[in-house]
Amino acid sequence: MCNAVEFSVHGSQHVAMAAQGVEELGRSGVGVAESGASYAARDALAAASYLSGGL
Repeated sequence: MCNAVEFSVHGSQHVAMAAQGVEELGRSGVGVAESGASYAARDALAAASYLSGGL
């Protein structure tokens, strides 16, 4: 009986850690997407500035 309880506790801990990992990956993905959008916007602005003669 003790083994079943130990496995249950261990399984619950694993699920909690996995959920935290998924949450962290989600936040990282959002940060990467925002960073990519920022770089794209700056690149577009630089290209437009170059094409318009540096105005």
